[in-house]
Parts: sequence; C-alpha cells; structure tokens
Amino acid sequence: MHAQRNGSRWWTKLIIVVVVVGLLAGAAELALRLIIPGVVAGAVRSQLDLTDDHPVDVALGGSALLNAFRGGVGDVTVDVPDAPLVEGVQADASLRADLVPFNPTSGEISDGSVELRLDREQLGPVIETVTQGVAQSGEVRDGELVVGRALEAFGQQVSVSARLGLQVVDGAVEITPLGLQAAGFDFSAEQLAQATGTLLDPILQPQTVCVADQLPVGVTLTDIVLSSTGSVTVRADLAPGILSDPEQQQPGVCG
Repeated sequence: MHAQRNGSRWWTKLIIVVVVVGLLAGAAELALRLIIPGVVAGAVRSQLDLTDDHPVDVALGGSALLNAFRGGVGDVTVDVPDAPLVEGVQADASLRADLVPFNPTSGEISDGSVELRLDREQLGPVIETVTQGVAQSGEVRDGELVVGRALEAFGQQVSVSARLGLQVVDGAVEITPLGLQAAGFDFSAEQLAQATGTLLDPILQPQTVCVADQLPVGVTLTDIVLSSTGSVTVRADLAPGILSDPEQQQPGVCG
C-alpha cells in the first residue's frame, strides 16, 4: 500500500511538472509574440526614417519560442503602407523572411524577399527608369504598360504612345514593343525612327534594361506584375547579408 501511494505521488509530481513546463512555454510564447512585433516595427521605422506613428504591421508564423532557440524571429512578414522609396514616390511595401536574427546587423536572414506595390499615381519614376528616360507619361492598361512622349518630327509636334510588355530576366527588365500610335498622324515605327534617330529606341525596339545600379547589391529584381487596377507590383529577393553586410547595401553596377 505504501509503495502504491509513492507511485501515485510520483505520477502526480510528473504531471505537475509537465503542466508547469507547458504553462511556462505558453507564457514565453505569448511574451515573445507580444514583444517581438514591437521590436521589429521599431527597427523598420528607424531604417526607413518613418515617424513613430507610421503604420508597420508585423506578423509571426510558427512558434516564436522555437524560432527564438534558432536565434531569431521566424516566418516574419512586415507590411508598411506608403513607404518612401525616392523623392516624392511611395509604395506599399511587404517584406517576408523565413528567419531574421535578433540582431540583424550581425547575422543573416533566410529566404528574404520584398514586394513593392505602386499605385498608378506613382508610376512616373519607374516608367522613366525602364524606358531610360524616353517616356514622359505612362499607365497600365489591359496588362500592358502604355507610355507616351511629345516630340518634334517632320517639323511638327507629335504625341507618341507605345504599348510595352515587361518581364524580368536574370534581374534585368526586358521591354517588348507591342504597338505604336502617333496622335493625329499615320506614321509607322520605321518612319518615326528615321525622323528621331535613336531617341525612341527604348520604346520602338526590344530592349534589355539593367536596373542593378538602381538597387543595392543585395537586392535582385525577380518580377514585375502589371495589374488590371492600374498598379504595378515589383518583387525582389534579398541576399542573406543585406542587413549586416555594408557591401550588400551599396548600389549595384551594370556591366
């Protein structure tokens, strides 16, 4: 009988230990989920020079406690509306990584990517980049980029618009002309090319535009999506050392 009571007490103690450990683990998980998003949001605001009240939404997937044992924040998604890109241009930014170290300045992220969504009002600088400054205006229409420019040809002011297809190949933007219109005039692409020389080549001829010098070394362009809503989504992969290696943060070069 005495041995039976000791056995019962042993199992009772084991159950209590398991329950306590489970409660502690749950409390630790809850604490991490309460603390980590605020820390990440603060770091994002600091890096982007955002105000303290600028919205930054941080979501964590998986177990925060288990990822903490890996030395970082796991399956993290950061959404920043109206993030400043360049002077006068804002985009809705979303960053995702499988793992971000607690101290990003001394570690590497895993499977990092970034997505930028630009509304139609923000397309000007992007269009200027991919057309090498040739286009003065542009919009997304029926899954194509329609760009325009006013120029003088045959002694007259001509408004030219071109339909372009875009795709990303090996980090560069391939531009494919799909059609051309010259408002009020019936000029062919060949006639316009004769009148303007090489000025309109980026919208009259297939082009591959290197954008590496517009991005940090640690950022590789992967996709450009033209939406039926008129917006453009740009996607890129992030190098593991993008946050910790100063060389990865320097502007790239075009060969």
